[in-house]
Amino acid sequence: MNNTINILTCTVLFLLTIDSYSCSNKSNDNKLIIQNKTQIEKNKQITYAVHVNAKTPYKLYLDDILIDRFYENNMNRSTDLNTYLLNNGTHKLKIRYLPLSDSQDGLLDPKDIIFNKDSRWHIYFVSLNKDPEAPLGYTNEIDYRSSALNIITPPKKVPFWEQEWDLEIKDLPYKLKGWSESEDLSKVNQDELKKEVVAFFEEQRLLLNEGMVDEYLQLGLKKDQELIVATYGEDLEYYNSQERKKNILRAKGDMLPLENYTLELFANGRLATLKIASGQYKNWSALLSKSEKGRVSGWGILVHKPKGSSQFEIIRK
Repeated sequence: MNNTINILTCTVLFLLTIDSYSCSNKSNDNKLIIQNKTQIEKNKQITYAVHVNAKTPYKLYLDDILIDRFYENNMNRSTDLNTYLLNNGTHKLKIRYLPLSDSQDGLLDPKDIIFNKDSRWHIYFVSLNKDPEAPLGYTNEIDYRSSALNIITPPKKVPFWEQEWDLEIKDLPYKLKGWSESEDLSKVNQDELKKEVVAFFEEQRLLLNEGMVDEYLQLGLKKDQELIVATYGEDLEYYNSQERKKNILRAKGDMLPLENYTLELFANGRLATLKIASGQYKNWSALLSKSEKGRVSGWGILVHKPKGSSQFEIIRK
């Protein structure tokens, strides 16, 4: 392998899709991402987020993509949405409340979602102007009263409870292609699809296990390009860093075999992944490493088939 540095130069233009960016890729070796970006004004760098204040475990979905999950009781947690927002428009948020981890009957009690009309758990939908130097991490004021989403409780105990809301996204200064034109994988033979996804995951597993960091990063290049745009270059230095490569090298020689997995589809069939089907690590990515000290790490990816392509591509993690 030669020592040529592969420089991917991406010019990020305001309100253009990622496919419109000027990018050149000149080698298959050590990858760097260098971004020459037309600066989006700070006050237009909007980050949408959902804050969940819940007593029970839950799963959170945006446009049929699992974006957060928490399996313990009593949680206050914020989740940025930009990573999964491709453009402005109406987007669907869904929460699935699950029974308390110590539930005696395995059912979700309505009072675990809302105590009464005056005392309840909340979900807030907010937009932020992030600023790491600001005391709260953002500069704008948030009206939590008007940002609260209306929660309806189940009429009786149930195994789980789902609720959906339409979120109006109006102020994103970017548009991404992502999986918007990708193949609907729910319409193909599921046995054949599973074989293809497993083969792709096995390729990822081998790259990680052999410490082939540059090759591993190359397969996630499109993902990185889009995430840089969606987060306004927030973690740009990390994408280029030796720290990132060192972190990936933790998996070298420690990757576990692909086994006990199930195929899951998201984004109405346009995204696919493999997850552990049962046991201690149920719902973790099927790509797992375990160090000599027993530390287990997940290396989850979401893949899609771009329009006109027969090959999978990593588009999110």
